[in-house]
Amino acid sequence: MGIFGKIIGGTKDNQHIAEGVSNVQRLLHDYELSKDDDYLIMAAYITRLAVLDTFEKSGYNVANICYANIDGRLTKLSWLQANMMTYGKIIGFLSSVTYDVKEFVGSILEKEEAFYEIDKTIPYDKKKIFID
Repeated sequence: MGIFGKIIGGTKDNQHIAEGVSNVQRLLHDYELSKDDDYLIMAAYITRLAVLDTFEKSGYNVANICYANIDGRLTKLSWLQANMMTYGKIIGFLSSVTYDVKEFVGSILEKEEAFYEIDKTIPYDKKKIFID
């Protein structure tokens, strides 16, 4: 692959994570305001698709850096910070939801049945920014 391929590949991975963090942060903010479980569920789906899948595909290196748009500002984040701002924050919210929501969100994050249930309902053009 060579050095050029590694740089370009890493850039695409960083872009997926950055887009994921930006979207998840907005969804979690809306969840905090409304307590509507749909926001939490969609945040879990995007976290799985954009962040966790990218970590698994690329090798999770906590020192990698991405730049995410958070509250209208470009913010420099390590992959560790990205993980804590998405997965970590979602896990924190699970203590205050019903058992059913907790199980559903857990199934999404573990890429089990609930993940695929949601994934098949979302058109490719809506999720391509996280996977292409």
